[in-house]
Amino acid sequence: MNQFSRFTPARGGDISPLVLSDRLLTLAQEAYEAGYQAAARRLVSLAFSVLDAKLRERASEAAVA
Repeated sequence: MNQFSRFTPARGGDISPLVLSDRLLTLAQEAYEAGYQAAARRLVSLAFSVLDAKLRERASEAAVA
């Protein structure tokens, strides 16, 4: 039986990169366990890119300040 959890952000659609990455990693784990290894690898890659983008954004803000 396949179950999907619903995620509703607390504030009008804003989700922190950390929460988004955590959700993507959870989905990757579920995909891997269900036998979808290729999809799991893509989800992990996406989770890392979300965090990398936020780190680059913060680094550029620090360089300006």
